[in-house]
Amino acid sequence: VTSQEHRGAGMGLLSYAAVIAAAIAAAGVMQGKIQVPLPFPASNQTVLDIPAESLPQEPLPFEGALAKNDLLTRKAVKLFENVIKGSETVALQHGSDSLTMLDKFGYVWVAEPVPSATGGKPSNYTLNPEPLAYLGQGRPLGFHHDAQGNLIVCDSTKGLLMLEAGSRRLVVLSTRVSPTSPLDPGAPLNYVNDLDIAPDGTVYFSTSHEIPVAMNKDGFYDTFWSFLLGLYSGSHTGKLLKYEPATGTTTCLAKGFWYANGVALSEDGSYVALAETNRMRVVKVWIKGPKAGTTEPLISHLPGFPDGVSRSADGNFWVALPAPRSPLLKLLKFKLLRCLLPWLPENLKPPLPRWGAVTKVSPNGEVLQTLMDPDGSHIAFVSAVAEHEGRLFMGSVKQDYVGYYDL
Repeated sequence: VTSQEHRGAGMGLLSYAAVIAAAIAAAGVMQGKIQVPLPFPASNQTVLDIPAESLPQEPLPFEGALAKNDLLTRKAVKLFENVIKGSETVALQHGSDSLTMLDKFGYVWVAEPVPSATGGKPSNYTLNPEPLAYLGQGRPLGFHHDAQGNLIVCDSTKGLLMLEAGSRRLVVLSTRVSPTSPLDPGAPLNYVNDLDIAPDGTVYFSTSHEIPVAMNKDGFYDTFWSFLLGLYSGSHTGKLLKYEPATGTTTCLAKGFWYANGVALSEDGSYVALAETNRMRVVKVWIKGPKAGTTEPLISHLPGFPDGVSRSADGNFWVALPAPRSPLLKLLKFKLLRCLLPWLPENLKPPLPRWGAVTKVSPNGEVLQTLMDPDGSHIAFVSAVAEHEGRLFMGSVKQDYVGYYDL
């Protein structure tokens, strides 16, 4: 027997042993006996089993009010392209047409309307040459003005913030759940995402999950990577909370969501519409009346990932769908695959599908209207919208512009 034959036999045995070891490891993962860690910043998290009822089901068909169209392609207007980078939404103060935007680096920008020669809606806006304020390192997401003109901000790394009107003083409102909260007392606020403000000043806001947000190689805090880690891990740790300015207390109202996202109060204030992104649905979290403390679906089986939710002028809800469903969703039931996906090199990771889409939903879950750019060639990755005097302003957490669409 030659030495080459010996080496060949040895290599065969090693290959066979590697296959056996891989099979044993895979079986261990599937049975929960081997815990596979996730990459940074989720190094202390593992890949979990996902309940069958949580896995996304077949989407609603593109028909009726949900039919595909090119309304955003043809009629939406881009603003501040290549200047405003990653403003998740656009905020407007009561009684003002000025636009407030917050870029992904933490700078607050204001734009003033250019008066129309005909006296109608302004067709353009002028961006002030210098930012209004800098919030410091972090990643701001949802934000609204309160009745006093203060800017209330969800910062995914710093918590719930307030930029005072006039003084521009930055105030940290909350970084953890209060000790008096019935749910999760004292828990830190990781990944604060979106908010809405009640007439009495109470702030209802979401935390997406317990996986934090870290800075990427491009120099900004990467919320999308944290989102993907939550998708792969199956972490159902999203929450809905409220902050009461009069007492400074933060209360957890509901938890267990698979990436809690957009927040909007109902017209009568009896429930909060909350996007549960990874389950492709929006839920009602009841905060008043006989159903208080319970949760039920508002709309399920959405054709894209729901992000920002806002109340329309007629009492319905606008739901931003920044990306269509990915074929990857059908593979989430395979735990072993979810263990491997986050460790793939960048060039092997599945690409993010592209479009621009916003849908209007009634309080009963009926789709009333859909605005689309089917391939995202003009308007893409719309993450939240704000309706103001017949105009729908669109932010994009991923793109370097904001925009509007006249209804």
